[in-house]
Amino acid sequence: MCCMYSQGSASRRWNVYRSGRTVSRALHRSYFAFSAVHLVFFHPLAKFPGPKLWAASRIPWAFHVIRGDLWQVLGRLHEVYGPVVRIAPDELTTTFPSAWKELYASKPLLLKDPYSQTPPLNGSHSLFTAEGDTHRRIRAVLSHSFSEKGLRSQACIIEKYADRFIRRVRREADQSLGPNGIGAVDLTKLYGYAAFDTITDLSLGESLCDGLKDMNEHAWVKNYFFHAKFSAIRTALSRFSPLDIILGLFLLGMTRSARQRNWRVITGALNRRLARRETEAMETKRYDLLSPLMDRLDGSGSNSITRGEMLTNGLAFVIAGTQLNTNVLSTATYLVLRHKEKWGRLVEEVRGRFEADSNITVQTTQDLTYLDAVINETIRIRHPTPINLPRIVPRGGHVVNGQPIPGNVVIGINLQTIQNSSAFWIKPREFHPERFLPAMDPRYDNCFNKDVKEAFAPFSTGPRNCVGNKLFFAQVRVLLARVVWNFDLVQLEEVGAQTDWLDQRAWFAFEPRPLLVKPVPRPST
Repeated sequence: MCCMYSQGSASRRWNVYRSGRTVSRALHRSYFAFSAVHLVFFHPLAKFPGPKLWAASRIPWAFHVIRGDLWQVLGRLHEVYGPVVRIAPDELTTTFPSAWKELYASKPLLLKDPYSQTPPLNGSHSLFTAEGDTHRRIRAVLSHSFSEKGLRSQACIIEKYADRFIRRVRREADQSLGPNGIGAVDLTKLYGYAAFDTITDLSLGESLCDGLKDMNEHAWVKNYFFHAKFSAIRTALSRFSPLDIILGLFLLGMTRSARQRNWRVITGALNRRLARRETEAMETKRYDLLSPLMDRLDGSGSNSITRGEMLTNGLAFVIAGTQLNTNVLSTATYLVLRHKEKWGRLVEEVRGRFEADSNITVQTTQDLTYLDAVINETIRIRHPTPINLPRIVPRGGHVVNGQPIPGNVVIGINLQTIQNSSAFWIKPREFHPERFLPAMDPRYDNCFNKDVKEAFAPFSTGPRNCVGNKLFFAQVRVLLARVVWNFDLVQLEEVGAQTDWLDQRAWFAFEPRPLLVKPVPRPST
């Protein structure tokens, strides 16, 4: 009898528990259903077009961030829904050219979306993460490093690694000769080594790996692109609590040893650079990105920088300078080789201007109009960082292109999307450097008069635009010009390649693919 009673009690308890679970599930389903209905139909952003599922949840957005194809999806969404698209419960993306000034040069300046940023490892801000007075102070100090005067003084470092790059290409081609006499060289890899060697020397006072020396190999460039993927995924997951904590710890654990090693190496290089500053004062003075900062390294006052900020910014410069330059150099080379007429025009300009490789310098490449057009068109058709630049609308709201945007939401421009939009560009997905030539240039085509050049701001605009754009152009011009002057390039198709080389995934930055070429030295070189 007691046993039967116990069994009956247990049965009743189980039924009560099961009923409670059923009610709980029903309440949860009701809550999410009501929440979704509110977000889609009654939220302040409900009037903006976009896919309903994206309006109801951040999950579709996060899914494509993790897949690395958000840039492609956003392009398709704008084609369907127009210049303003709702891509999350609280976020819009726009392609209005006027938004460059309205979002990034407004007064007061709109704040960055904190969810879009990776926090600094040492707690000291870089130009990318600092806000308000801190950002203004750091930028004012760093502006000396990226000035025209600074670039002229840094030119010898840039040109030194351009020399080494050409010699490494020749060595690589000689050592990879096969039975058919073709020496295959992966230019993406070597562009990465050149970019890394140059920017570490400029930012830290020494090349960390001498990747261009002899036949050296290293994985720093690949690791930076891996960490970009890791950071993008971590940033996307940070919006989903408490999943962000669990997965964040898991992801951080996977990369902890690599991050700690990188931090030790870069900190050591910076410390050695600081230790040499007194010696350099007595000898021939070296000038790099750190030189103007030496006398401002106290952290007090409006014209100073702390040691931690110097380290954080040095690391940021190394990562950005490596990723952007590698992407643009390899993509530009691929595009001109795929369009023989464009390659011919570039060859004509470069070889017609210079009598020797040594004449190709930072100063002498500044007025090569077709080379600049190739670089600009490369960035337009394939921006190296196809990301949104999200800003938080203040509580009182904001106006973009005459359209009121509610307060406390996020809105931004996707760099890749606005530069590839058929609303602003003639033949937007075709490679035509001529569109960036002066109108009086005989190579210019009047059909490109219809291009809306105001949509083109690859380095952003306003007080948070890219401070290093002049340095970027200087490095890319010299390397591309020297490649064109020294070699007749023949692109080799990768064995088993079934997809377009440009079909790449992106996490903060595009993940470049190998670019196999046969660099045939010109007889005169």
